[in-house]
Amino acid sequence: MIPWFLTLLSGVLTTALFPPFDLWPLAAAALVPLFSAVWQEDWHRAWRTGWVYGLVFFGSLLYWLAPTISRFGNIPIWAAIPVIGLLVCYLAFFPALWAGISAYLSTRLCNRFFAGLVVALLWGSLEWLRGWLLSGFPWGSLAYALAPQPLLFQSADIWGPYSISAILVFINFLLYDAVANMDICRGLDVRFITNLLCVLVICGGTASYGVIRYRAISGSDPAYPSIRAAAIQGSLPQEMKWAPGLQRHTVNIYQRLTLQAARRLSPSFEGKVRPQGLPDLLVVWPETAMPFFFQQGGELADAVKQTAREVHGAILFGTPAFDTGPGMRRIYFNRACLVDDQGRLAGTYDKMHLVPFGEYLPWGPLTSWARRLVPAAGDFTAGNSAAPLSYHQVRAGVLICFESIFPGLARKRVIQGANCLVVITNDSWFGDTGAPYQHAEMAAFRAVEQRRWVIRAANTGVSEIISPTGQVVAKSSLFRQDIVTGTIRLRDDATVYQRVGDIPLLLLTVVLSAVSGCLARRPH
Repeated sequence: MIPWFLTLLSGVLTTALFPPFDLWPLAAAALVPLFSAVWQEDWHRAWRTGWVYGLVFFGSLLYWLAPTISRFGNIPIWAAIPVIGLLVCYLAFFPALWAGISAYLSTRLCNRFFAGLVVALLWGSLEWLRGWLLSGFPWGSLAYALAPQPLLFQSADIWGPYSISAILVFINFLLYDAVANMDICRGLDVRFITNLLCVLVICGGTASYGVIRYRAISGSDPAYPSIRAAAIQGSLPQEMKWAPGLQRHTVNIYQRLTLQAARRLSPSFEGKVRPQGLPDLLVVWPETAMPFFFQQGGELADAVKQTAREVHGAILFGTPAFDTGPGMRRIYFNRACLVDDQGRLAGTYDKMHLVPFGEYLPWGPLTSWARRLVPAAGDFTAGNSAAPLSYHQVRAGVLICFESIFPGLARKRVIQGANCLVVITNDSWFGDTGAPYQHAEMAAFRAVEQRRWVIRAANTGVSEIISPTGQVVAKSSLFRQDIVTGTIRLRDDATVYQRVGDIPLLLLTVVLSAVSGCLARRPH
């Protein structure tokens, strides 16, 4: 019973690292019970233990998906739970695989430190695999537990979030190894002291690098051109925003809030002539903020263009769009549009990484049956260009909703020239749960990885402006109409992570795993 209790405890503690709890200090010890349950165990048993851990962790972290699918998919909760259960069972495969391999290596390798390092790297690589395989779902990566403390994840500009997860797992291993081999009767032995010293060195080195980089990035920021920025949070109920009779009301809300933001950013603003000497203005509205086909023009589209002219700034907003596909079939896109200060369409971006079973059904006929379970599943088509949207000096790399949880997508935008990142999303689906906060915290990592300012506009929150150090400089609350404003800098520097991505982590994992195979002892 003790191993199962330790497994359940680790699963609960890992969930507690994330919103709404945000118990980030536990990141150093949340996996210690799991190590106790799988280390030097039979790998078959460890596999089962890791799978149970995954069920507990992902089941408790993603519980909000069931009521979301039930409410907006128009199916009873009892039918939604099995759908989420399938996802949780799939996600649990990754910690199960990790646990099985960890148990095998712990019984075959003589050097415990080497074994611990390999399994830590393996955890980070499996998180990367989870973010890539079958479209990817890296939600709940261990590194994101550090989001409330930017000083602790500044090294994301070198090796990204998955390597930080690996470092946290190695710290957990060192603490487990120290406690597991401690002999109270004999006092503190060399292994215990050595492990604690290693933990202190890792934590001290991480914090020191964080302080140095935090100061360096903050100090260099004024050297880059600035713009005024605003994220507008309309806070429109999901059930109401698509009603045809309320479209004008929706546009009016965003017009009013945008004018308020312009006045806040420029006290001399009168809505007629742009005050001289002020930097450019970029206003961001959320995903599908305009619930009509902007491309068709008309009164509502003209109102958006007029608002851009009135505030003498560009407006970047979400809207549905369509085109003619093969066989003259109409295809739909989740689109971001940029209207410049003259009311002209300056560019568009179509969401490239769609939500499987939400915005499209993957694998064609193989999953067509799912439409009976989730009738609200959309039929969108993915875009094919990650080029930034440009306005004067601004080159905005756009990430729509789900895309912001993928480090590689933000990296691709910056490689193509983005000097700031814009996240537009509609998290009203998640209700008043930890999900909107979990989603928002990942954007702080995108800021540090690429050293870019991030403007995040969410329909019902959380809307925020994040500096390249990962510091949230302005933030809204949930479910209220709000304005988030500030001044951002258009940086064009390149980070190590931008240049090499996750290749070093994956290569190191492969090399050390191969070495482990060579060093592994045969069972007696």
